[in-house]
Amino acid sequence: MNNTIHKVKVLPNKIIIEAKENENLMSALLRHGIDLGGVCGGKGLCGKCLIKVIEGKTSETTVQEKKWQKAGGFEYRLACQTRILSDATIEVLETFVGSKMKILSWIIEKKFELEPSVKILSLNIKKPSLEHQEADLNKILSESKLQTFDPRILKKISHNLWNANFKVNAIVYNEELLDILPQEPKTKVYGIAFDIGTTTVVGYLYNLEDGSLISVRAKYNEQIKFGEDVISRIDFAGKSDKNMKLMQEAVISTINSIIEELVKAANISYNQIYDMVCSGNTVMTSFLLGNDCHYSSKAPYIPSFTLPVKCKARDLGIMVNQTAYIRTLPLISAYVGGDVVADILVSEIYKASEPTALIDLGTNGEVVVKVGEKFLATSCAAGPALEGYSIRNGMRAVEGAIESVSISEDGNEVYYRTIGGSKPVGICGSGIIETIAWMKIRGIINKTGKILEGSSKRVFRENGELQFLLAKEDETMNGKKIVITQTDIRKIQLAKAAIFSSLITLSRLGNIEVLDLHKLFVAGAFGTYVDPFYAIIIGLLPDIPRERFIQIGNGSGAGASMLLLSRKKWEEATDIVKSVSVIELNLIKFFKDEFINATYFPHKNEELFKNSLEKLGLL
Repeated sequence: MNNTIHKVKVLPNKIIIEAKENENLMSALLRHGIDLGGVCGGKGLCGKCLIKVIEGKTSETTVQEKKWQKAGGFEYRLACQTRILSDATIEVLETFVGSKMKILSWIIEKKFELEPSVKILSLNIKKPSLEHQEADLNKILSESKLQTFDPRILKKISHNLWNANFKVNAIVYNEELLDILPQEPKTKVYGIAFDIGTTTVVGYLYNLEDGSLISVRAKYNEQIKFGEDVISRIDFAGKSDKNMKLMQEAVISTINSIIEELVKAANISYNQIYDMVCSGNTVMTSFLLGNDCHYSSKAPYIPSFTLPVKCKARDLGIMVNQTAYIRTLPLISAYVGGDVVADILVSEIYKASEPTALIDLGTNGEVVVKVGEKFLATSCAAGPALEGYSIRNGMRAVEGAIESVSISEDGNEVYYRTIGGSKPVGICGSGIIETIAWMKIRGIINKTGKILEGSSKRVFRENGELQFLLAKEDETMNGKKIVITQTDIRKIQLAKAAIFSSLITLSRLGNIEVLDLHKLFVAGAFGTYVDPFYAIIIGLLPDIPRERFIQIGNGSGAGASMLLLSRKKWEEATDIVKSVSVIELNLIKFFKDEFINATYFPHKNEELFKNSLEKLGLL
């Protein structure tokens, strides 16, 4: 096995990274925190990871790369198809290097009784003598009234006890002895709550003694290199044990990278972290634990497990105290996971007496409706379009992405704001929704989503397809125009229809009208940054008064935090799982019609959006 390490200089930022001999360049870049925004899972299809090799030896050009070659007068390569064979210098052609990521990390604050599973017990152990020869461990267990212990502590327990003159702090997880430390006032214990999303991973570091949030860090999930969505990742993981191991290692590498930053920011030791709670959908949770989800991805979609799992950090190779526990949330079904349990826990819709709903708008969409004692939930195939993926000029919410848009009354002028205030490079999910909403308001598209020729000076036809010009070549960072195409609009129609038709279907099953919802909680990354007004105009969210919308931020991260800090909240989480009925939409006869009706802007039945349409003079 060749263990040669090559140095790769990445322009224009002049960053030096290391790559193993014959390593895929995209993998090496991602490992060093450089994400080029590829959306095809490394298949060489999207062209988003274009690079220029300035010098150095690389692998032969692949078939997938041929259509991208010789563009702009010199040869482009695709990072996902290029393998490094020597020291090299490359130029990244997009602006993802060092860009500011807009990853959702804020969580709603909830009041609850602080009762973490890990605590410190101060012990004064009686010194041994020839008359009292009880073993060190036995004395500690007896004094602390414990019966179980982690065998990992055996190799150092006597050293720690004797060196501390028998005055020690016992670190206890519920009823288990995890560690013995010198009795010092500065002894502190920490825990981390993780939201493991399909696209992003966020870690929250807490002081377990007072429940204070110390630091937050976020990164893109390194599994992205194996596919943007859960289906493509399941397909990859299921091909071999090696692939499954790679998938598991990718998320653990992401977690460890975040832990490294959290520890550094807080100026603490890895060994002070004794508990970790992970929230994620069923697939992300399964991958973390090494399950490939092969059978749960096929009818009748039965997951391998739904119970919460507890294992040691050392079993997964996670960089915290090796006696620490890693805990995952209970799951509901194959596609309604622990992140939804967390959302329900945080929103407290299980306590609602009025009709209430919850929508998690992330890479995957989940919808929950509570009516009386009925608790209905489903997962819908919204696809990645709402977050900017698969859109012509779509991109993640990073610096340079157009995030907010307005169109003049005559439809000829566009005003936009980018993340970071720089020149635009592309457009992210919130910007796409606002653009399409304004195109509807200004009559540039009709209710079927068709772009109308002659409706604006910015409407043009290229390669036979109608497009709307957002930014001209001289306005952008990379000298390429930014447009919304007819195909882009069709993809948004399918995505928003999946969400709204799921909501209206669950509402019908609960015998209520969707407009009767007393509250609608919106969670997830996209759901937090999108303005409900524009989401209503395109028919993504129902036409209810704005005060009924409650955005709860990263509900998954907030729920994991609550479970890290409160043993009692675990009982509530368990009860939630028992009370939820999962609806398989394909078995509902009227769902197909609801989906088709929801593809219109805002809906085929305009009475559902009468209030907003009348205010805008569109009805």
